[in-house]
Amino acid sequence: MYFSGFNGAWIASPFWRASFMIRTEDEIRQAQQTDHAYCWIDVHKGLAPDSDSAALPPDESAAPPSPPAAPVSAAAMDPTGPLELDLSDALHLYEMARQTTQEVFSQARLGKSLDVRKCKELVEQIAASVAHNADALLSIIRIKRADEYTYLHSIAVCTMMVALGRTLGLDDKACQQAGLAGFLHDVGKAFIPLALLNKPDRLTDQEYRIIQRHPALGHAYLQGLVGVPDYVLEVCLHHHEKMDGTGYPSRQQGQQISLYARMAAVCDVYDAVTSHRVYKAAWDPADSLSRMASWQGHFDRTIFLAFVKTLGIYPLGSIVTLRSGRTALVIRQNRKDLTRPVVKAFTNTASMETLENEIVDLGADGQTDAIAERSGEDWIKSQGLRC
Repeated sequence: MYFSGFNGAWIASPFWRASFMIRTEDEIRQAQQTDHAYCWIDVHKGLAPDSDSAALPPDESAAPPSPPAAPVSAAAMDPTGPLELDLSDALHLYEMARQTTQEVFSQARLGKSLDVRKCKELVEQIAASVAHNADALLSIIRIKRADEYTYLHSIAVCTMMVALGRTLGLDDKACQQAGLAGFLHDVGKAFIPLALLNKPDRLTDQEYRIIQRHPALGHAYLQGLVGVPDYVLEVCLHHHEKMDGTGYPSRQQGQQISLYARMAAVCDVYDAVTSHRVYKAAWDPADSLSRMASWQGHFDRTIFLAFVKTLGIYPLGSIVTLRSGRTALVIRQNRKDLTRPVVKAFTNTASMETLENEIVDLGADGQTDAIAERSGEDWIKSQGLRC
């Protein structure tokens, strides 16, 4: 059978994966030893339970929320602390944002005017959530289905723009402006054929040139609407510019690129490379920052370093190896020491079956364990998982 999650927080489960095919008796025993009452089985991906075992408790007859297709999830928080409530609020906001963004892209595809006021109100709520607890919403935005990437990417970039703005010392108004620009930066993709956006194979040169038209298409669409600020138009058109002038569509360079567009360039790329797409596997978050740091001439260096500080050296969802030899998942940042986050550490057998797991605050007084190295991509590939 195909396991698709428990009726509770993933963080309290013994499994690395949020969903997988159950193949061993040991996996069944591990599931039975948890405190969860029951789990979800995806009958479209594996065998169905018999009619007796498939019965749901009376108050749980509603369909479950779609689980994340990744070893990181919305529950990337310590369930014993008050942040669990923040996470619940963030999930509710994320779902509302998803619906709003779907509407925005649907209206754009039909050539209809979008509700700018509604977009601003949503961004205000996202900004308030980030101000209250950035880690909660930053963990939520990692949940993406590949077929919903285009508009969920807009929510992620919006959230990261707000968080980055706070790190840069921007005031609340400027952070909300950055968030609105991030939310609408990719609206031009509504005018690109879905078959091309989701093509699983390598794009031809002609197809890539069509994709590169999305900033101009989005700019033209937004320019024709009432109430769209100039800074939103600027980011929509120029979020693919590079500091060395090799970007598109205008080959702007250095300070010719607006502050918000330079911020969006970083947030846009990071979310793209750490997301699973139909044509590529996701990169590990920590490895992504390391790779992006090596791209000379691509990003504004000051903004990029602020972005690293915003997410942490080991962003939420990073897979690391501890000095104790255990593999661990980063679930929460330690703002006082970015090298010592809170992790979920696993002790595994040689065949990668989990023996035990625990939440470890690497920044706690007296804690001797620490991160020895990043191990995300190799570990993910060895498990056949998707970030």
